[in-house]
Amino acid sequence: MLSCNPNPQPLSHPIALNAANGRGESKKSGMSRAFLFFFWYPMAMANTVRKVSRREPSTLIVGSLPHAVSLEQSLRSEPQSLQQALEEFGGQLVMKASDHCRVLPHILHLIGKGGEHVVFEDVRFPNYVLKVDFIESLSVLYAQAKGEEAVVEETVKLNEKARLHNERLKRLQAYFAPGCVPLETVAVKNIPLSESVVLALMHDRNLDIPKHLTVPPTMPALCTIQRRFILPKTGPVDLYSSYAELNRTILPEYYADGHRLLASPDTIGPEDRKERTKIILYIYPSLKQVVPLMESDADFRTAVGEYVRQAMSYSVDTNEIIDMAGGGNVVMVKAGDAAKTEEMPEDWHDASGVYGWQPFLMDALSPPELNFDLIRQASLLIKHGQEVDLRMKANALNVINYVRFANALAMLAGINDRLDVDGMTVVTADAWRKGLLIEKYLDVYTPKKTTDGSQ
Repeated sequence: MLSCNPNPQPLSHPIALNAANGRGESKKSGMSRAFLFFFWYPMAMANTVRKVSRREPSTLIVGSLPHAVSLEQSLRSEPQSLQQALEEFGGQLVMKASDHCRVLPHILHLIGKGGEHVVFEDVRFPNYVLKVDFIESLSVLYAQAKGEEAVVEETVKLNEKARLHNERLKRLQAYFAPGCVPLETVAVKNIPLSESVVLALMHDRNLDIPKHLTVPPTMPALCTIQRRFILPKTGPVDLYSSYAELNRTILPEYYADGHRLLASPDTIGPEDRKERTKIILYIYPSLKQVVPLMESDADFRTAVGEYVRQAMSYSVDTNEIIDMAGGGNVVMVKAGDAAKTEEMPEDWHDASGVYGWQPFLMDALSPPELNFDLIRQASLLIKHGQEVDLRMKANALNVINYVRFANALAMLAGINDRLDVDGMTVVTADAWRKGLLIEKYLDVYTPKKTTDGSQ
């Protein structure tokens, strides 16, 4: 059972967050000297850090969401309510991937794809996107060959996942200020399919295709309707880790140094701040644009520290992670700039009430399977020489990188809070990298060199 602290509070003192028992405990880690550079930081925090306390979901401006639907008379009919959008997304709509779809009503237009979702828009609801969770819906697809009873059984499970997702989203929202976690609704909808589209998606994700694959004309799928956000063109700072184990450019010794430095509060590595930063950038090169800003902008550094505190608190209370593996899931945005953008949260439009940098968790809710228990399970398998299956590898990669990346952000922000997850140090860094390696994804997650030689 996952436990959730009903009254999460901002962490006002340095602690080692213990994910094994779900509570925060004072813990001396022998790392205090490493933070002499930030000797002034605790005093500054007392005066400048904005305390982010729990906000009940009821304080979120839910009723205002449908009013955000924009209108272009030349192309669109009158915008419909969110409830009608929920009812009409699905079987009545025809999937097309063409810009010409914009001149017709009730047409889904393909606009993007991620690791789990295929994203569409409908001209009747231009301020919303429909995200089809292809991965979570695969069980219904595979059940087609087993008969109607199997399909019904998997659809029931999918409906339960939708219910749990909506509950978990409200819980995530409660850990951050209003507007930081956007409102969305998840439901099971009938969507039209074609064999060519399904095969293309499976090939794109390197999924094994069953010998007796049956693709129905329509199928229940897990769908998310979310407000469509357009971030300011300049200013937002992306916080993402990617997967260090799948990046060929990270040398084994650099990976080992990074893992030992970030795997737990009991840091193994140099105490010099510059040396630690260098190691962090070796294992997480995605932070190359973030580090200079953290060093030059005290407000940004403070905001990142507050965000990672709340993220750690959420993870310890729920045993789950926040999705920071992919780009665009969590970004830091200056509230003043965001307030000028109509597509950003309405809570931020009144800049007089919101100052400085804010985290925006646009797509940060991970599946519940991505929890800290995976680290303990995977580490025991690796320790005893057992093979870790592909699904556990993929899930464990998300969790192990989340733990290290959250600790890296905390270290860079100059706060002493660290995630302490059972199993992270049971096996060596080299054993982790070999045990979680997925060969077919190496080319996907190894950065490509540009024409100027950079990555």
